[in-house]
Parts: sequence; C-alpha cells; structure tokens
Amino acid sequence: MASAYSYPTPVTPNNSHLKVTSSTMPGSIDGIYKKMWALSPQVRSVEAYLELTKLTKELIRIYESQGRLHVNPFAATAGRKINLRSGNLSKELKNSTCIVTGGVGCVGSILVKELLEFKVKKIVVIDIKDPDNSSIAPAEVDYLHCDIRDLQNLHDAFSLYSPDFVFHAAAERNPGYAEYHVAETVSSNVLGTLNVIKACEACGSVKQFVFSSTGKASRYFTEEIYAASKKMAEFIVDSFAKKSRIKYSMVRFTHVLDNSLMNVELKNDSTNVEYLSIHSPGKYVTAQNALEAAHLMLNALSNSEHQQCNFLLVRYLDWPVESLEVALYYVKESKRAIPIIFTGNPIGYSEKFFRGQLDWSHPNDLNLLTNVYERKYRKLNPDEDIIVSRPCSTDRQTLDRVLQRIAKARGELRSKIALIEGLKELVKASLKFVEKEETADILRWGLDPYFLEKGEHSSDFNTIVSLLSGSLVGSKYDMEMENLVYQHQA
Repeated sequence: MASAYSYPTPVTPNNSHLKVTSSTMPGSIDGIYKKMWALSPQVRSVEAYLELTKLTKELIRIYESQGRLHVNPFAATAGRKINLRSGNLSKELKNSTCIVTGGVGCVGSILVKELLEFKVKKIVVIDIKDPDNSSIAPAEVDYLHCDIRDLQNLHDAFSLYSPDFVFHAAAERNPGYAEYHVAETVSSNVLGTLNVIKACEACGSVKQFVFSSTGKASRYFTEEIYAASKKMAEFIVDSFAKKSRIKYSMVRFTHVLDNSLMNVELKNDSTNVEYLSIHSPGKYVTAQNALEAAHLMLNALSNSEHQQCNFLLVRYLDWPVESLEVALYYVKESKRAIPIIFTGNPIGYSEKFFRGQLDWSHPNDLNLLTNVYERKYRKLNPDEDIIVSRPCSTDRQTLDRVLQRIAKARGELRSKIALIEGLKELVKASLKFVEKEETADILRWGLDPYFLEKGEHSSDFNTIVSLLSGSLVGSKYDMEMENLVYQHQA
C-alpha cells in the first residue's frame, strides 16, 4: 500500500514534556520513545545527549533483533524499474522537439538523458537554475534561463522552438518551505503551470503535454500549501484537456528517493552532525527512484487520450518505510555514537490521514496515491506495472474565477486565502460530478469510530466532512450522513 501520509505516531509531540521516571518500561519500544520525546528538547545538555545516544543504540539493537537494518530500507526502491515500450515511443519522439521545464532538477535532468536515447532533434530545458557546468551539454540540448512565471518569456521560447512535446516538471516541491513562502509557491505551482499551458495552446505545434504532480493531490481537500497548489494545478490541466486538440496527461510521484529531502539529509547528516533529527517515530513513507519517475513521464505519452486527462502512477511501490528505521540505518552505517531526536511534525507534514481516502470495498488493492472517486476509472497499462486513472473534474467557470483571484492576490496571507478558499470552491464544484453513493461510502469509512485514533475527532476533518456531507443534502443519504456526523461529534 503506497503512502503519502504520516501514520499515527506511538507518542505525539504533545507528550514531549513528559518526565522520565522509573515507571517507564526501559526495554519497551514505547518506553524508549517516551524518553526520547522528553529528552529531545534538551539534546544540547551533556546528560541528555548521552542518554539519547544510549537510547538510539538500544533502538538499533531492537531493530536488528527484528531482522532490520541489515540493508538500506530503500534498497529495493533504488533498483526498481518499470517497463518502457521503447518501440512505440521511438515512433513518436524521433526527430521531435521537446521542452522540459525544471529540466535541471533531479527527475528533469534524467528525463532529458532518457529523451536523448530516442534520437529527438532538440531538447529545450527551461529552468531558473543553471545547468551543471562540469560536463558539456550535448548539441541537441539547449538551456534557457527562464522563469515559468514569466508568460512572455515562455511565449518567446515556444515560438522560437515550436515544440512537439512538453514535459512540465518545474515546481516548488518542498512542503515545509511552501508553508513559509506561500506567494512564491502559489505563483510557481499554480500560475506557472497555467502559463506553461497557455504557451502550449498558443504556439500551435504541441501534440502532448505531461505534468508532474504528487500523490498528495489525491486528497479530497487539503490546507497544506504544497499539496493544495498541486491539486489546483491538476484541476487546471484536466480542465484544458477537455476542450483542447493537445493531449494532456499527468503523473503522480511519491517521494523520489534520489532527491528525497528526508533521505538525503539523513544520509549526509549521519556523517557530519552531532545528532539526527526526524519528525516522529511511526511515520512511514513510500518512495520511487528518479529513473522510475522519468520513465513514468515517458509512459504518459503512450497512455494519453484526446480530451481526457489521465494520470499515471507506479503500481508496485513496496511497503512503506519508517523514517526512524532509515535514520537508525544511517547511524549504524556511520559507526558514530550519535543520537536521534524527535522534533514533531512541522507544518506542511502534519495533516492527518482521512480513512475515507481509500476504497475499503477492495482492501487487497489499496493505494494512497488515488482516492475513491478516482478508483472507478482505474486500469492497468499492458505491462501491468502502472496504474492509469483520471482525476475528478471541476467547473471551468469556477476555476477561471478562482484563478483570477489568485492572480490578483498579493502577500503571504492573501495568497494563502485565495489558494485554500479557491480550492474549497473547486472541490465543492467537483462533487457535483461524482456518484453520491461513493460519497456516502467515503463518509462511512472515514468516520468509522472503530478505526479512529484515540482522541481523534471529526473536527480533525471538518472541511472535508463538511464538503462531502454538504454534497449529499437532499439525497437519499442526507439523514444517514447527518446522523453519522452528529454521532461522531457528540
């Protein structure tokens, strides 16, 4: 089961004030976690540092006794591949001109290398970052220092090169950074995507457009800035696909191992810092490698349809990996006596998982990168290693109004309001196009008291529940859902 969320933690950051007492079971995992939560804020004191180091060593021993830490937890992910039907792609890509936005980045740069294998005529990399000068770029590759927020520069580039295919990978991708740089994130991820699409529509040569999104966009609604900006971008791409001569498609990535913020930081820090920081124990992530991600974007060309926006994701993502296990592995490999501390989940990473996200009528086939509405369109590619589905559509007029407000917003607060309130309107409009029976099932699964965490309340999902239940007013499910929400709130 693929995960784009945090799973419940055994002890939450709110328990970080706990005092270590003799009643805490020294050999239990929970007892160790409680001690580490209590001591983490004091890591700079010698006594706390030494005790945290001792507790980290004990966790390593326990994990090893469970058969873990013998290999890198992401080893399987690093070597995984998906099939690429090169023959079909060669026919489409040979002698073509491709634009890759964000082509200096991790996935974008690998995509550029892969495109060269198909004997394309020209690859135009559009990025605000400069390429690595350590190697000479092939003659087929041109680098343009261009910001996707600058529509005129995009028009000029598209007019100059007349691209056949456009791969849009440029974005602000750091969820934590996005929360503190809202205006920048919204202008890049939302308005920047709109600009690239406008340039595609205007130049007349583009045959296909592929957008790189995130599994976080499968959430019905979100107030996290990065996820919300990507979900809104998906609405934009889907909306243009309905009426365009261009084929529009998307891919949803989970953590890309090669540039995963968590993995890269833990690996590097284990060799040169005094301690490793993770958000919390019990937090699991799935990952894919960058080559897999690039191949997913190429596969999107073969799995696209006219006037229908499909999205692709890797079917077999392996079991989620605990971030604490990754940290313990790197501490062990470094052969250094350093501690791990818990910092709590920061904004951008703290949104709780809504159980109604998953279709529990198919419990053996769950994937957190798609939601219940999207599952009914689910199909597999011929090699059965990629899931192909469709996002929920929204009302185009509502989308236009929301985008106008976002474009006019200035400053962090107004940009955030325009994004979150706008997304709420788009989700509300999208619920007019889904089956009410599916919505009722989502609420039943999401508010099932048997599965809720201790202390969890429907208010944790107020907006989601309100949007979903509101769409059922006047239907045969109205009274049942009203009682369900009321009972859970009582």
